[in-house]
Amino acid sequence: MGKFEELLGNESSPWREYHLEMASDSLKEYSREDWCDLETKVLSFSACVQERCAEAVGATGSDDAAGTLTMLLAFSSYLDVAAIAASQLDDMKVELPLSLQGRLQQLLDHLTTYHSTRAEDVQRLILHLK
Repeated sequence: MGKFEELLGNESSPWREYHLEMASDSLKEYSREDWCDLETKVLSFSACVQERCAEAVGATGSDDAAGTLTMLLAFSSYLDVAAIAASQLDDMKVELPLSLQGRLQQLLDHLTTYHSTRAEDVQRLILHLK
């Protein structure tokens, strides 16, 4: 996981489309064990790095990405990170468990207050809870 984390950088390092693509591409080499390691570690990242992680993981479009994104959606202390994760999960057409309804509603209320376009993504996720 070292290469991926290195590519994510930190608050003072640049983050452009090129960096996003490189970080996302580095995940193609991940084994199932690597994905599990990322899921357990992702919440220890700073807000900035969690955002970058959500973007890069979501850009893979892989089934393995759903676990990490769900972890960020459900448990990140940062609502902006949860919103990115929700948008990525919506793009991937992931059906989430009904147990996330409260978190999704909290996120929807927050995004609606700030007139965020991501609110629509969260609404779709709520409609497709299983």
